[in-house]
Order: sequence, then C-alpha cells, then structure tokens
Amino acid sequence: MIAAFILVFSTFALARFGICQWRAMWLTVAARPLSDCLQAATGLDGRALRPEDFYLITKTSHYVSRAPHERNVWLREVGVYFRVVSAIKQIAGNHIPGIAQWAQSELVSCAKYAAAVLDQRLNANLAFAAELNRS
Repeated sequence: MIAAFILVFSTFALARFGICQWRAMWLTVAARPLSDCLQAATGLDGRALRPEDFYLITKTSHYVSRAPHERNVWLREVGVYFRVVSAIKQIAGNHIPGIAQWAQSELVSCAKYAAAVLDQRLNANLAFAAELNRS
C-alpha cells in the first residue's frame, strides 16, 4: 500500500513539475519585447494584446514560414492550453471572480506568446530577405 502511495505521489509530482517547467519556458518567450513588424503585419499593438487576438496571431503565424533557428515552438500546445483556460473562464468565471482574473491573465500570456513567435518568424524572414539582397 505504501509503495502504491509513493508511486501515485511521485507520478503526480513529476507531472506537476513538467507542466510548471513547460509553462515557464513559454512564459519566458512571451515576456520578450516585440518589434514593430508585428504591428505592420497584423495591425495589433504588441503592448496592448487581448485574449481575442490569439486566434488572429496564430492564424497569421501559420502563413509565415518558420525561422531557421526555430526549434521547439509550443504554439499548438499553448493553443490547447488557451482553449482549456477559456473553457474554465466560461464555466467558473461568472461565479468566482478570482478564477476570472487568473484566466484573463493566462489568456493574455498565451496571446503574448503567440505574438512573440510570430514576431520571431517575421524578423527571421526579413533578415533572410535582406541577406538575399546583399548576395
């Protein structure tokens, strides 16, 4: 019985650590300052992103080719997280204001991450085009 408890507790702790580590990685990317390329491409102000902008940014990001040094972009996973948090906000947000505030900040963070990925892709494409013009 004790072995089963240790196994369950260890599995739960490992899963929680993995989720926190994943979240910390994409929040670090979301905290990066954005360039003016994002506003030129989408018409959105990078300093005033809203959760509603997430879908426009991800849709635009799919049309821009990936940056050469882009390795593990968590855009799809962050999109799943965005939908889960949106559902939590819709279900419990009206009844519990604390959850609504938490969900709002998480949704904005998701939009900022998507904007940072798009900004990185746009800048990489501009740098590649400038390099081609020099050659």
